[in-house]
Amino acid sequence: MSEKFRKNALWFVLALAALGVAFLAQAPYMAFAVYAFLLLVFLAHFSSVAWLSGLDCTRTISQTTLRQGEDAQVEVTLTNRRGWPIPWIFIEDLAPADFPRMGDTTRLAVLMPGRSITLRYTLTCPRRGYHRIGPLLMESGDLFGLQKRFRTGQQQDYISVLPTVAYIDTFNIGARRPQGPVRISNRVYEDPTRISGLREYVRGDPLNRIHWKASARTGELYVKQSEPSNVLGATLILDLFGAWYQGEDGPERMELAITAAASFAYLLQSSGEQVGLLTNARDAAEVARYDVEARESLSRKEAEGNIVGEDISDRLNPLTVPTRRSPVQAMLIVENLARVLPTDGLDVGQLILSEFRRLPHDAALLPIVPQVTEDLALLLGQMKLSGFAVTAFLIKNPASYQKAASLLMTHEINLIHIEHERQLHEISPARIGR
Repeated sequence: MSEKFRKNALWFVLALAALGVAFLAQAPYMAFAVYAFLLLVFLAHFSSVAWLSGLDCTRTISQTTLRQGEDAQVEVTLTNRRGWPIPWIFIEDLAPADFPRMGDTTRLAVLMPGRSITLRYTLTCPRRGYHRIGPLLMESGDLFGLQKRFRTGQQQDYISVLPTVAYIDTFNIGARRPQGPVRISNRVYEDPTRISGLREYVRGDPLNRIHWKASARTGELYVKQSEPSNVLGATLILDLFGAWYQGEDGPERMELAITAAASFAYLLQSSGEQVGLLTNARDAAEVARYDVEARESLSRKEAEGNIVGEDISDRLNPLTVPTRRSPVQAMLIVENLARVLPTDGLDVGQLILSEFRRLPHDAALLPIVPQVTEDLALLLGQMKLSGFAVTAFLIKNPASYQKAASLLMTHEINLIHIEHERQLHEISPARIGR
């Protein structure tokens, strides 16, 4: 039995009991008062229900992708589509509690038929994430104060707040790997645009490799030899397996890992290199609900409890941004990082194995992990043996840094420990991908 039904039933039970007493006592004035009271309760119930029906709510947001600390202008309009006036209505647009707001987020008004009321306010976005704005919470009731009704709007909007980017601008000109691409030592692929010489034709060589001018001059078939392909950037592998981010500092460590990935993406793009992202995280946009069913309730607490949140994600597929060279590649990666949530599905080892065949060999692997296990160290060692350049980044885990470094040293893989965001400003690109 719902609270609304119980409350209305209580009024009618009390009224019927009073009416019975009036008949037994043969008190006509008392019976008239009970009739008037029942009519009052009926009118209160009808008006409180009717006034909150037929209301249309729309919301516009000036920008839905912002950096941390930036402002969004929000405008919410409520229109009365019914043919009767609403004597009083109180509205409030809901937003994350820790987001500062300036302007009209609440309003008490009289709403005539066909008229609208509008809320305009500025919302400041202090932290990364995919945040829900709305729905609009409406409160109204009868003129006698006997009943109140609450109703939620049908529109929910979301804003994407980008992670912090630490701009890495320290370049060592004399380093083994200065800014830009360098030649790798293992010849995984050859670059046909970098011709290094000629050699005699061997059966099986493709026809497009034949150097026809040299062959015509000598009367023998010669093919072009090319230099090995360059290392052009990296594929970022971000581990957001939730079990590794437990404890009080778990959220802080996760945000540091996301900041590191965003910063490396901008570094590699500014260096003219290709960059991509591979992560086991869940995408908040996949579970967001934009249109929901309006719900009515008798109390604000119940109304807030009835607000429809996000769905539960059962995603096991990796979230990827293909590795390529593009002037908007870093921004695409950062926009995806704004929406990532921790996962309890794939761990980082399963993540790498699931995408191994699609990883470009001419890009280094940059795993950003909160923990290095023996299995992960062995897997990264196998990736290096298969032709990948690998550099691992450990996120704020001083207790296991020495063990992690020794596990990776066995496979000649460099490990960089990131404990604070300021350390990202000190990383030289010469240390990445070696």
